[in-house]
Amino acid sequence: MSYQAIIRKYLTSLHQDYRDAQAGNQHTAELSFRPPLDTMFRELATELNGNPNIVVVLEPRNQARMGRPDWRMHDRNTLGVYGYIEAKGLSQNAFDITPYEEQFNRYLSLGHKLIITDGIDFVYLFTDGMRPQVVSLIDKTLMNRSDWSRLTPNPHFEHMMRRFFSEPSPQYYDEGTLVEQVALRTRNLSDEILRFSAIPLDEAMDEDERSAIILLDGLKQLVYNHNDRNMREDSVFADFAAQVIMFTILFAHRVECTDADSAVEKERKIREYLSREIVKGQALRPFLTIIQYINSPGNESSFILTWTDECISFLSFVHMTEQQRRRPDYHKLFELFLSKFDARSRFDYGAFYTPIELADFIVRLTEVIARRTFDGNSIFSDGNTIIDPCCGTGSFLESIRRNDVQSGAYLLCGIEILPAPYMLANYRMAMLNNEFNEARSQNELLLANTLSNSLFGIPANAQTVEGYELTRAYEIASRPITLVIGNPPSSDSSKINAGDDFSVILDLMDDFRPPAQNRRSRQNTQKQINNPYLQFLRWACKKLEASQNHSVLAMIVPSSFLEADSYKFARKYIVEHFSNVWVVSVDADARAGIRSDSLFNTQQGRAIIFATRRYGETVGISQYMYFDLSRSAKAEKTELLDQRAENIIEMFTEHDMDESNYGLCPSMPFNQELYSSYWPVSSEADEIAIFQQYCSGIKLAPTSIFTHMKAPMLKRRSKEIMQLRESAADEWLAKQDKPPKAVETNFFAEQLASYGNVRAVDTLLDTNIVDYAFRPFLPMKAFLWQDLLHRFSRVGGGGTRRRPEISAAYNAKGTIGFALSHSPKDQKDMLKQFASFCWYYPDNDLCRRGNSYIYLNQYPVKGTQNKVIGNNIHADLSATLSQLLEVPTDVVATEVVFYTFAVLCSQVYLDEFEGALFTVNRADMRPRIPIVNDADIFRRLSLLGRRVAELEKRDYIPANRMGFDVAAIQAMIPEGFKLKLIDQPFDEEHETLFLSDGTIKLEIPCPLDVQRINIAGYDIIKNVWMKFNSYDFTHSVFSRDDVIDLLNLINKLLEYVSLVGEIDVVMHDVIEGQFPLIVPSAGGAQEE
Repeated sequence: MSYQAIIRKYLTSLHQDYRDAQAGNQHTAELSFRPPLDTMFRELATELNGNPNIVVVLEPRNQARMGRPDWRMHDRNTLGVYGYIEAKGLSQNAFDITPYEEQFNRYLSLGHKLIITDGIDFVYLFTDGMRPQVVSLIDKTLMNRSDWSRLTPNPHFEHMMRRFFSEPSPQYYDEGTLVEQVALRTRNLSDEILRFSAIPLDEAMDEDERSAIILLDGLKQLVYNHNDRNMREDSVFADFAAQVIMFTILFAHRVECTDADSAVEKERKIREYLSREIVKGQALRPFLTIIQYINSPGNESSFILTWTDECISFLSFVHMTEQQRRRPDYHKLFELFLSKFDARSRFDYGAFYTPIELADFIVRLTEVIARRTFDGNSIFSDGNTIIDPCCGTGSFLESIRRNDVQSGAYLLCGIEILPAPYMLANYRMAMLNNEFNEARSQNELLLANTLSNSLFGIPANAQTVEGYELTRAYEIASRPITLVIGNPPSSDSSKINAGDDFSVILDLMDDFRPPAQNRRSRQNTQKQINNPYLQFLRWACKKLEASQNHSVLAMIVPSSFLEADSYKFARKYIVEHFSNVWVVSVDADARAGIRSDSLFNTQQGRAIIFATRRYGETVGISQYMYFDLSRSAKAEKTELLDQRAENIIEMFTEHDMDESNYGLCPSMPFNQELYSSYWPVSSEADEIAIFQQYCSGIKLAPTSIFTHMKAPMLKRRSKEIMQLRESAADEWLAKQDKPPKAVETNFFAEQLASYGNVRAVDTLLDTNIVDYAFRPFLPMKAFLWQDLLHRFSRVGGGGTRRRPEISAAYNAKGTIGFALSHSPKDQKDMLKQFASFCWYYPDNDLCRRGNSYIYLNQYPVKGTQNKVIGNNIHADLSATLSQLLEVPTDVVATEVVFYTFAVLCSQVYLDEFEGALFTVNRADMRPRIPIVNDADIFRRLSLLGRRVAELEKRDYIPANRMGFDVAAIQAMIPEGFKLKLIDQPFDEEHETLFLSDGTIKLEIPCPLDVQRINIAGYDIIKNVWMKFNSYDFTHSVFSRDDVIDLLNLINKLLEYVSLVGEIDVVMHDVIEGQFPLIVPSAGGAQEE
């Protein structure tokens, strides 16, 4: 039949059905017109394509709610899909696809051509990124004519349909693209499962929905070890089920099929694999159990099988080479999958992969350590059990098998909780089985949560998929274990292992906490204990301690584990329960500004812990072995990792265990006896210290909406946000590091608007805009309306902390203080001044990375609800100094602040005690200050500290030490100049500073010493002053007054360099013992 005849026939039939539907009103419009559409599509396929193997499939049931288009056109032999067509109800109005956009986008994710039609209007979308193209078969304004077949068809319709039915070409995908395509289908299936999971059975609209709900309810009971619905969120179940189904199909495609197979043969092999009898030890056993349940009789029409069929057809049409199949980058595949399926889950589970070269290094080094420690015995010996409790995509499993030169008969077990990496690990093992077909080791991969109570012996329901895996994991983990190896997930925000299912591991975590009598609810040393990597570490310790054989622990941990106070008792546990420890520092923490070409794609530093236990012998560690490659370039690290492990182990250095902190990384030596005679600035519990109380700085969230360099601009911006909300916030704040979220902007606007009229808001702003110590040498203006800050603590994640005790202190006359970092190592790659003075309300980021702890001369007295302000200096020290200086104790408190600040500014002091000061948040290593028992020297240092502190006052005007021609420099600045922060603002050779708006550069003299000043983790010129005075942050032009502020800053910093030099001269003599000291003692202050 000719094209014209087909169209005339279709229009005649469509017109008749349309009249019948209007007259009888007995069918839904959409279903009424399917028969003529179906006939036309089949006849057009034959006429326009001519391929006798083209198949036009009309879904026999209503797919509008079931997630699939009405028609699919594919090739019978190759299974190549021509495209999909979706039908909607016909009307005389122009076809509006807006209500169907979500459905449209879902179909497009399948990667094929798409048509959506109401029978007259045809909307075509053939390629991703193409705008929908609407072609009307006939003019809809003529639908009132008596015979549609006599109307002239749109010639463009034939052109578009010929394009639609053009021959599909074979699709060649690399591994990454293939996994991405599967991820898109998995996301669609998950969304469908989630929709049905949330519908109670009695609310089903029709039999299709009822069957879908029953199927999913049964699937949940099959999968989960517990029947409590509340324990499993619907979204978690939907994601899990979708991943299981799609990845089983992908596994079959990758493992069972070859590139030589035809599409039909691939489809046969995949379907045969999915129906294969399940045997003990079967790869992907939990997946196949679920698939076979879905395929069981009675489920033939389920929406899940519809999606399953589509994915099988898609994969059968995909061609790949054997080389692509052999050794893909499994980590990249996993991350590509998550990027398309659910990027959040990577971070929720701390799923950061192990570089293969590092996994290989760890396995080789573990083998050398085991042989040296266990009298020549190998981790690969017959009968051994090796477990990776968080195996991910199987890096360690592969490295163990590749480094097993003796082909040992051991059990290698990997346990993984996420379906995607679990499948990839199985795929990896399948490829290795083909490569090492004579291996004697047994491999078993289990889909389970290692930290579940079931792995500690609490029975699971083995009739469920989850219960079977947990039971098998417990059986293996209860054997004598030779090696626990892995890279456990590390996520500060993770809460995945909490609740009744994890009561055993949560109880065991008490061993990593301080003694019960020393615990407090807000204690920093407890905050990180439930981080999942520590739970895995504790699990490994428990299993190895129960093993009646020599054993090894080899785990990757955050570098902060080696010395941070939070992990002191975890380290103590390892020291007391193992025989030997080797430590490798791999990556430094990039957040501290340390030059570290990281092997891991994360800013958090990484280290490796190797710990051994000799069975039957006394445990306990007095020395540890340490090797540091964290500061090497990435290429150097890779080269080192590739060396023979026998050579690497000779590079370790031995260090004594310091039982005060059980640190596992050496510090620089210092005179500990001398240092112990100094006064700690603060202490935990009731130990003697200079300052009795301290508090974190004020945390504004979002900072950007509460602060500005200039009060008038802050006032104007606040009122514009009140009036225009998000549009004003975008204009002012969009280019800042952390602009406010919409919910924060709207809440801010609502609170101001509800306060009163414009005049009332003006008064409110004038009253509450205050000086604010924002960054070192950068006071700002901040809107600190306490009522608003209190309410903001519950908005947008609740990040605001107003610190009422700090506000109460600064509201009192005469309050001064300084911000001190308790973790200098987190701020900079070398020890620099880590204190900043604060004359004004202090920000939490006055020291970098939210490290600001505020030490004041006076502080709210406990139990007075911040209403009584008292002296904050240790009473005995205050009394001794009052007598020495002949001044009242309130004056002493002020002088002590300036004195302490002077000492903390001294580079001589920092250099002398770097080993004690350059730490990561150790309560026992807070800075200690030498208090001289010499009135003149005390006053001298106090005065110098005061002079340094005054440099940070907003109204301090320094002498023009640089000899700037201020007028000439001001004249250089063009009208309307918008300062831009550039990557390289300094010319070190010529000692100049560049001011730029992105097009022109203006040079200002700036000495090298000033360029390099870093305080509290900040480069003062570049990352403080230039950044927060740039147009992106101020939304204001750079004025001539701003030029004066910059020139004053340079002069201030020159004066700072000079004053620190004077302090150093005095501190040299203090450290050398030229002056007597007031030393702390159990009874208070004591003269030396």
